[in-house]
Amino acid sequence: MKKTVLSLALAAAALPGFALADSGPGCGFGTQIFKGQSGLFAHVLAATTNGSTYNQYFGLTSGTLDCNPTSVVSNEFERVNFVAANLDNLSQEMAQGAGSHMQALAAMYDIAPVDRAQFYQLTQREMPKLLDSSRAGAQALLASLDTAMGADPVLAKYSR
Repeated sequence: MKKTVLSLALAAAALPGFALADSGPGCGFGTQIFKGQSGLFAHVLAATTNGSTYNQYFGLTSGTLDCNPTSVVSNEFERVNFVAANLDNLSQEMAQGAGSHMQALAAMYDIAPVDRAQFYQLTQREMPKLLDSSRAGAQALLASLDTAMGADPVLAKYSR
């Protein structure tokens, strides 16, 4: 009985992670087969096909199977989780224009130390828009932040 309760608790704790997971199984033969399909079943089959046939290695080295060996590896999942878990602290620090949570977010964007003051000023200035967009979730806040960063001459190089 204890094992069942523990298993259910662990499964329930993992559900938010699935909701924030990336949008697909990556590149490869499985992705080609299940292209255009959505849902957990299609993603699992595509990822299983990609993983079990090791075709992503070939796709990345040859630039085929929708694999782009020059694309940047993103830590978006980490940013989304961080923003979702720390929204209250981030909103306070955005209003103040500094803080440890803002420093962590800047680090997740790989913003150089010389440009971080500009990042803090931007988030302080854009705070009403950012927090308004956060009502739709952490991903919406990050999309709004990326838009604001893209319009800033110093921070545009850090936006996605």
